[in-house]
Parts: sequence; C-alpha cells; structure tokens
Amino acid sequence: MRKKKQIKKTSFINYYILTMVLSLFVVVLVFNDFGLITYFKLQNKQNQLDKELQQLLIQQNDLRSEIIKLQTDQNYIEQIAREKFMMVKPGERIYRVNEDKEIDQQ
Repeated sequence: MRKKKQIKKTSFINYYILTMVLSLFVVVLVFNDFGLITYFKLQNKQNQLDKELQQLLIQQNDLRSEIIKLQTDQNYIEQIAREKFMMVKPGERIYRVNEDKEIDQQ
C-alpha cells in the first residue's frame, strides 16, 4: 500500500514540476526581449518600413523623370514658367476670368 501512495505522490510532484517548468518556458518565450511579442512588433515595423521604402522609390523615380524633363524639354519648362511664375512670352496678352458666384434664385 505504501508504494502505491508513494508512487502517486511522486508522480504528482513530477507532474507539478513539469507543469511549472513548461509554464515558465512559455512565459519566457512570449515575454522576454527575444520573445514572440517582440518578434511580431519587429515584423510589423519591417512591413511599415518596406511600404515607406516603396513610396520613396516611386517618389525618387518621379523626381528623376522631372529632372530629365527640366533639362531637355523646352515645352515643359515654358509650362512651369507660365503656371508657377505667371510669365508670358513677349507680345502675349493675359485675360483674367473671374468666376461668378452662384446666385440663389428664389
């Protein structure tokens, strides 16, 4: 009889110790500096940085194409001068059109 009680008590203690060790392992795996939470945060940050990098690459290509246009395309230069700096060629006239406000008719 004693052996059965002792075996049950020993197996319970072993089970308890194993459960505690596994619980501690899971806590360490999830919450330490190299744990799963940190891994997922870093993964999210990497995805955000990848998106930002793609946007910056697109912006860089757009700016390069505009530089090339400004260096080579005379019509584009004239268009920019007219739109941004209100410049005109000699002999041109500028007509300003005032937009009328809508009048409520009742």
